[in-house]
Amino acid sequence: MGPYNAQQIGINRYLGQLNDIHESTHEVKLQSVSLNNIKNYVNKNNDVLDVIRVWDWEAAFAKLKPEIGLIPNVDFEDNDVLRFNNTLYWTASMKPILPSSVSLENRWYNEHLVYTHVPNGFLTLDATTGQIVDSSKFFKQREIYYGEGGLFQDTWSAYPTSRGSTSAELGGVAYNGKGGLDVSPPLSWIFEPNFLLSFPGESVHIMRYKDVHERLQTLYPYFQYNLFGKEVDSIPVTDGEKSYWLTPLIIGFDTHDVPWSVGNPYLRLVGFALIDSHDGNIQLLKTGDDFFTKMFTSQYSDQFKPIPTWLKEQIRYPVELFNWKTEMYNIYHVTDVNTFIQANEFYEIPSGLETYYVEAKPPGFNQTEFIGLLSLELRGSQGRNLAGYMIVQNDLKNLGNMQFYEVPLNSTTKLIGPTAVREALDKDPDFAELKTLLRNPRIGDNILYRVGEHDVYFIPIYTAGAGGVVAQLGTIAAVGAAFSGDYYVGLGNTQQEAFEAYLKKVSGVTGSSTSIDTDYVELGKSDRIDIIKSLFKENGLDISEPTSIQIPLSFKEGQIAFFTENERVDTQDLISKFIDNFVKPRSDHVYMWQEGTNLNIGTIVVKDNIPEIHYVSIEVGN
Repeated sequence: MGPYNAQQIGINRYLGQLNDIHESTHEVKLQSVSLNNIKNYVNKNNDVLDVIRVWDWEAAFAKLKPEIGLIPNVDFEDNDVLRFNNTLYWTASMKPILPSSVSLENRWYNEHLVYTHVPNGFLTLDATTGQIVDSSKFFKQREIYYGEGGLFQDTWSAYPTSRGSTSAELGGVAYNGKGGLDVSPPLSWIFEPNFLLSFPGESVHIMRYKDVHERLQTLYPYFQYNLFGKEVDSIPVTDGEKSYWLTPLIIGFDTHDVPWSVGNPYLRLVGFALIDSHDGNIQLLKTGDDFFTKMFTSQYSDQFKPIPTWLKEQIRYPVELFNWKTEMYNIYHVTDVNTFIQANEFYEIPSGLETYYVEAKPPGFNQTEFIGLLSLELRGSQGRNLAGYMIVQNDLKNLGNMQFYEVPLNSTTKLIGPTAVREALDKDPDFAELKTLLRNPRIGDNILYRVGEHDVYFIPIYTAGAGGVVAQLGTIAAVGAAFSGDYYVGLGNTQQEAFEAYLKKVSGVTGSSTSIDTDYVELGKSDRIDIIKSLFKENGLDISEPTSIQIPLSFKEGQIAFFTENERVDTQDLISKFIDNFVKPRSDHVYMWQEGTNLNIGTIVVKDNIPEIHYVSIEVGN
C-alpha cells in the first residue's frame, strides 16, 4: 500500500505544482509593547495600518446601490477588489437589462436596437475609507458594449448603417466602434427576418457574442472558462483611456486515465485575454512557461502580445487556480507515506471563508504587497486554531508565487481561526457594551494581518445592514490572533485606534479600549422625528401621516437607525438621496407612518396602472 500512496503523492504534487510552494515556519508570539512606546509602534507600522481593508463587499454594495438611482435598464453583474496606485477599490460592473415596463410587442426592438450598452459601466469605492470614487478617475471609457451577463449574454445588438445623426440607442448614443460588421440585404433578412420588414433596403451593422466569456469560448475553445461549476472571473482593467476585461486563459486536462491521479485535473495558467469593452477586440498575453503554454504560443505566436507596462500593477492571479492549488496542498503537503495513511495532518479551508485580496506585509516581506490570502485549519480538529495560512503574490514579477506559513502543531501559542475570533469579539466586555448602543450591528470580514510582530484580525462593525441604502461604520475591532489562554480585543474609530487599544490590552493597561461613549448624545424620540420632518419640509414637500399604508407593491429603498447626534448626518444623507431619486422626479408629497419602532416615509408611483410605494425606514425606537 505504501508505494501506491507514494506514487499518488508524487503525481498530485506535480499536477498541483506544489513543489513550487515555499514553506515557512510561523512562530506565533504574543509580545507586549511598553506603554511609552505604543504610539511609536503604531506610527512605525502605518504602512500596513493605512491599507487595511475596512469595507467588505456587502457594505460597499449598500453604498454603491443608490448610485444606480432610478435607472431601470442596468443592474449589478459582478464586483472585484482592484488595485490602482497601491490602493484597493471595490469596483462593481454593470450589465444591461430590459426594463420590466417594456411591452411584449416592443420587446424585440428594445432588446436589439435600444438597450445595446451600459452608459456608465463601473462604480468604484475605496475599500479602506469607504468613500465612493468617481469611476472616471480610472475608467475614462465607461460605455460597455462587450461585457458580462444581462443582454450581453442573452442577445445581439444592431443598428441601420444609414441612421445618420438619429440613433435609437439608449441616450441617443451612436456606436462608432470597430465591433461587429455590416450585413447587407438579403443576408440581413436571413439572419433576422424582422430586418425584411424594418430595414428592407438597408445594410445593418450587427454585433454578436457580446458576452466576453461566450466570445472567448467561440474563438479559443481550448481554454477553461468554467472551473468547478463556476464561471472563471474576469476583472475590469484600464490603460487610462480604454477599458478592458482581463480573463485568465487556463488550460485543463482530465487525468482520470492517469494512474494515481485520483481524478485531480491538470491545470495551468497560459496567460490572459484582454478584451476591449467597447469594440470586443481580443489580445492574448502570455505569462506561463510550461510545455502546453509554449505549445500554444508557438502555434499562435502572431496573436500573443507582450504584457503592457500599464497592466503590471492591475494584474491579479486567478482566484480559481489559487483556491485549487491550496485545496491540493491541503492533502498533498504530507509527503511522508505513513503520516499520509494516518490522514491526521490534512488541512482544510474554514467553512464559509473565501480568498481575501488585500494589501499586506506577511513575514519576510520588506513592504506591503497586493496578495491573496487563505487561512487553513487542521482537518477534523475539534479546536478552531489555524494550521497556517497561504498567500499568493499578484505583482507581475512574482505572479502566482505561493507561500505557506505553517504554525507548528506543538506550538504553545496558538493562532486562532475565523470562528474563534468571532467568539473572542463577542466575549469582550467593551464590545458587548458598544453592541447595545449600535443596535443589531453587522460584523464584517475578519481578515488576518501581520502588523509588526503581531498577528491581528481587523473586523469592521457596521450599524446598518447590507439591505439598506446607507451602511455606516460603527467601529473597528482589532482582535489578537495569538492565543495563550486570553483574548485581546481593541476597539477604535480607525484601524490605528483599534490597534493601539489592542496593544494597551496586551500590555496590561486596563480601560484602554477605545469606544464611542465620549461622543454618544442620545436625542429624544420626538426631537428626532421633528428633525426628520424638517428635512422634507425644507424641500417643499407635504407630509401626510396615515396610520397604515395598503399598497399592492412596496419597495424598501433604505434603512437606518437614528438615535444619537452622531447618526444625524447619515440619516440626513439617506433622506436627501431618497428625495432626489424617488420623490422630486414625480411628486411633492410624501406619506409617513409608524410600524413598531420604525418610522417609514414613502412616495407612491403608478406603473402600468399598478400603484407602488417606495419608502425608507428609520428606526427611532419606542
